[in-house]
Amino acid sequence: MNYFNLKDDATYQRWVESKLSAYQKRTSADFKLLIDIDSDGHIPAESLSIIKEQINDYNFALYKMSESAEDHLSAVKNIGNQVGLKELDKNLCAQEDRITKLTVVDHQRGHSYIPYSNKAIGWHTDGYYNPLHQRVLALVLHCEHSSEQGGVNELLDPDMVYIHLRDQNPEFIEALSNPGVMCIPENIEDGVEIRPQTCTAVFMPEHVAEHDPVLAMRFSKRKHNIIWADDVLTQDALTCLFEYLESDSLYHVKYRLNSGEGVICNNVLHTRSAFTDSAENKRVYYRARYYNRIKI
Repeated sequence: MNYFNLKDDATYQRWVESKLSAYQKRTSADFKLLIDIDSDGHIPAESLSIIKEQINDYNFALYKMSESAEDHLSAVKNIGNQVGLKELDKNLCAQEDRITKLTVVDHQRGHSYIPYSNKAIGWHTDGYYNPLHQRVLALVLHCEHSSEQGGVNELLDPDMVYIHLRDQNPEFIEALSNPGVMCIPENIEDGVEIRPQTCTAVFMPEHVAEHDPVLAMRFSKRKHNIIWADDVLTQDALTCLFEYLESDSLYHVKYRLNSGEGVICNNVLHTRSAFTDSAENKRVYYRARYYNRIKI
């Protein structure tokens, strides 16, 4: 079945009913449920079952380590492996193992990129600028040290964004499914092109073996370096999307990760508020991006 076929409303409505039922069976506090895992990143069987259920329902799950980790980087690798994540993305600032250390930097590649500053980051999915054959479909974001203040993440299931827009006007989905609706210009450093221009759709159904199609979303609310299609329908769709992102629905989840906590997700929409470091509390996160989805 293809829930995302605009000509098949009956199948779509069955999917919507299933999604809403999953949300309605939990309270808002349940979305911030911290699932216990071991300090080396090993996920006990009971916890793994809960994590997979959460991700199946909401596309993300939060976890916490039972005690302080000795090696947070290795723990992140272990977490990804246990939920079937194998195909790591290597972004420009990633380490040799393809996992990125996110902390404030001043004098190396990355210092001009917002994730390596203490500035707020607006709504986006990770790797929205990647070429289509390297789409980021899943993400592990892990906190080794939190900041002195701020650094709150907000999470939002892309499925619920799709439902909101389609219920407002199915033509909004058609517009945002255009493979050229969002273009990201080439990235040039010192006169050298290090990433070509990428044009993409916002909503992209993904076909997973032995499963019905699932939804992937590529998006950034950045005002700079994003070129949107300028037709009236697309602009109306974006207005609707932006308004929903800035609303305070049941499906918007805010949480500030503490040391040893993290998010496992199918690359959901997320933000980060600005933060302040101190000598004692310097924010250090690890981020692993993957080309495949979490195995349920």
